[in-house]
Order: sequence, then C-alpha cells, then structure tokens
Amino acid sequence: MVRPRKMAEAFRAVGYETEMISGVSGERRERIRELRKRIAGGEAFDFLYAESHTEPMLLTDPGHLPTHPFLDFGFLRWVKRRGIPVGLFYSDLFWKYDGYGEGLPAWKKQAALWCYRLDLRQYEKLLDRFYVPDTGTFSKVLGSDRLAGIMSELPPGAEDLPDRQGGREPGRPLTVFYVGGLGGNYQVAELMKAVRETEGTRLILCCREAEWEKAGLGPLVCERIRVIHRSGEELEEAYREADLGSLMFRRNPYMDMAKPYKAWEYLGHELPVLATAGTAMGRFTEENGTGWSIGYSAEAIAGVLRDILRDPGVLEQKRRCCAEAKKRNLWTCRAEQVAAELGREGL
Repeated sequence: MVRPRKMAEAFRAVGYETEMISGVSGERRERIRELRKRIAGGEAFDFLYAESHTEPMLLTDPGHLPTHPFLDFGFLRWVKRRGIPVGLFYSDLFWKYDGYGEGLPAWKKQAALWCYRLDLRQYEKLLDRFYVPDTGTFSKVLGSDRLAGIMSELPPGAEDLPDRQGGREPGRPLTVFYVGGLGGNYQVAELMKAVRETEGTRLILCCREAEWEKAGLGPLVCERIRVIHRSGEELEEAYREADLGSLMFRRNPYMDMAKPYKAWEYLGHELPVLATAGTAMGRFTEENGTGWSIGYSAEAIAGVLRDILRDPGVLEQKRRCCAEAKKRNLWTCRAEQVAAELGREGL
C-alpha cells in the first residue's frame, strides 16, 4: 500500500528509526514476537503509528477469515500498557453509507459490519490519537464521542518535487489533466463535455484500460481529448503538459469526505485544480487558493476554463499558491505532526 510506505519514508526523513509490521497475519505474528522481546528487554520506542486496512482488522487475510483474531488488538493493548503512545490512521467510513455490501449475501454483510464496529470499539480503548482524512465529515458520521475527542486530520502528503518552471506557452491549448478511477464515485462526463464545448482547451484523461472500456464514454471523445493508460513515472510527461488538475466529482456523502491520493500528487507538481464545491477537496482548494471550487456541471467547468483563457495570469497566481501550500503539506509534514502529537509533550 502506498500510504504506509510513504509515512515510513517520511518518519525516516525527519530522523526516526522505523520498525515495520506488515503482511498477512502469520508474517505480522513473527514481527510482533520479535518486537515484544526487544521491548521487554528494555529497548525504547517513542510511539506506535498504524494504518488501518480498508477491511476490518479481523478480515484482512486472504479468504477474509479471522485466522489470528487476537493478534493485532492484543499487541496494541500490550504496547499501550508499557506506556508507548498509539496512533492509528482510519482511511474512510464507506461501510456506514447506503450501498455498502451490495451483491454480498446478507450474512456476509452483517458479519463485516459487526467486525467494523468491533474495530471502533477497540480503537476507543487503545488509541491515543485517531487520525482521519477529514475531521469535519468524520465527526458527523463516526458516532463515537471518545474517538472524536482524540481525532486529528492527517490526509495524504505531497512529494517535495522541484518547483514547476515556466507558465503556459502562448498559443498552446489550456490543458486539463485527470488521473484516477472511472465509474461509481468517479465520474468525468461533465469534465469531458466542458472541454468539448470550450475551444482552446484540451483534456488528458488517464485511467485503467478496463475501466475505460466499461465506462461507455467513447461518444464524448473529440480531437482535443486524449485517453491514456499509464501509471507511476509514465505520468510525468502528462504532468509537464498539464495546466490544471481535475478533482471534479459528483457530490455524495462519501465523496464529500474523500481526499484522494492524486489530489496531493497534483499539489506536489504545483498543479492548480478544479474541485467540486462542498467537498473536502473543495474546501481545501478554497482555503489555500490552489484552484477553483465550483459546482459539478459542464457549465461551471467551462466557465472557469473561459475565464483562464481570457486572463492567463490567474493561472500563475494559483500556481504560486500551490507552491506555498505544498510546503505545508509534504509527507514529512505529516510525519512531524504525528511525532509531535504522539510524543510525550503532545499527549
């Protein structure tokens, strides 16, 4: 998983030695045995930071069976009793919303929901800090006063990439870049319509090939919309071409709290964004001046694109805001926050 690896790298970058516990439960058991011996032998640890799986703790193994049901919570309890502060990042609450478990047998859905609730009950007892992507939405949906009281916001971080050089060349089309999923919560039809309707613009749309074939968006493609299927370093060419990133998603309770990893990848590249007003990323965009927070419609998107074409200088102003916001939102900033909050003076 990308996020735990990035946090481990960030902890090391700010001066911490790290010990990782990961893998399936059998692999975690061996690492836990080793670390318990070292801690019992007197080795000191400043804190324990963990990240939850999207599945409940008991169901993370292949086959989704609780083969070691007491392993992880037992270790957290053991660590806490020895005075080591414990913090955990909880990625989302999708299981709280309508639509969770569609296609599952009723008994499987109810078993999973029971396990999710068990996780929260255990976290109430074991955690010193409960990290979430967006405190505003989580506080409303979570249903736990104890966890709300120890909640801290810890979204993904941006890479400390070189400053973006130069602006958009005169005469070159204004280029919007979207990279991410298609279907379900991730809809791009309004964005495609806006680009089709606005001369002087183009769109680079990057997604998985299978998702593109399933999405049925072919009729919206025109000569100014390019669809690619790339990842990792292969995206850098598109980032160099792009003037704007897209975080335009139709609003629903789940997307209102989402802070997608790609949003911070845009920020690392100092790429101003179009974001849906009323969502967590819309609020971040407004508060930091890193783009435009607008309604989810082709008309609203096209309006912003036309404004930029009329006044290209506004794009550079937003880029400078991105550069400043990036400094405050690096992965190392996230690691320093956790260290400060879980350290002896932070609790």
